[in-house]
Amino acid sequence: MSEEFSLEIKEREYFEEGIFRVLDKLHSDSAKFITQTKRQHFYIHEVRTNIKKIRGLLRLLRHEIGDDNFREMNNYYHDLAMEVAPLRDDTSQIELLHEIKSKVHDFAITKALDKIISQHRQNRKKAFEHFKESGHAEDIKQMILSLQQMMHSLNFAGDPESFILKSLQHIYMQARGAFETTKFLNNDEIYHYWRKQVKYLTYHLMLLNKAWPNSIRAYISDLSLLGSTLGKLHDLNLFHESIKNKSILIPDKQSREKLMRYLYNRRLVLRKRVQALGEQCFAESSDAFALRIFKNWENSVMHKKQLKLFRDTKSKDNIQCDCAGD
Repeated sequence: MSEEFSLEIKEREYFEEGIFRVLDKLHSDSAKFITQTKRQHFYIHEVRTNIKKIRGLLRLLRHEIGDDNFREMNNYYHDLAMEVAPLRDDTSQIELLHEIKSKVHDFAITKALDKIISQHRQNRKKAFEHFKESGHAEDIKQMILSLQQMMHSLNFAGDPESFILKSLQHIYMQARGAFETTKFLNNDEIYHYWRKQVKYLTYHLMLLNKAWPNSIRAYISDLSLLGSTLGKLHDLNLFHESIKNKSILIPDKQSREKLMRYLYNRRLVLRKRVQALGEQCFAESSDAFALRIFKNWENSVMHKKQLKLFRDTKSKDNIQCDCAGD
């Protein structure tokens, strides 16, 4: 993503105008990045991140475009993400293993990790060579551009004051619910699900960043930190599982046991960290969150601009989420 681009609607833009500009940029960059032949692992990461952002923005529009349209489009982007995911997995593990090497000062473990890193590099090289030779990159590029056109066929010219706040309340409730679940269901899957919801909520708030005062921007920063910490935990969980099921072999028993102890302790530290961040980010109910957001929205330049288009805006008492309660 270029440094000049940020995932936010500008202060003087109308909502529909701004979100189409952002979505067009995410799609055009992805279409360009997918066919890059240099630094492929970097550009694949950018494509995956862009797809996540698009799926996040779809959730923001869900209450306006309707569940059927949302599910259809979300399925398309889910399939697209699955097409490129295998090209990123090796890089994620390489980055993680280099981090572990810098913290576990043991020759036998370092030697074993170097072999695993080398294998991941070979796998990644073969995967990208096959991707290039198969012509699949061009197919995915056309898929991205087609989805961009489909996005323009959606109608979300309604009053954003209603559907944005409903969507924000909905996704906050899902993220908070996942956090609450980690207190009694302590498995890798729930942490992975929680991470996704945190990412979506972060993207929603980033898009509307110009509408919020400094307090909300600080909250966006806290959510971003939570999301990145959950990402580190996810990568550790994958590596831990690979050793447990012996898809990654560490022949020396003593080295294997020492590495497993490190992974156990590191995962424990990260779980405590995400719990503390979760308490900080999800202290209020979804109703209280929606009310706080509404009050900030009322005072924003963006809101005042929308009022020129929609004189029949709803009062905060009428803004309700049709989801189940907390």
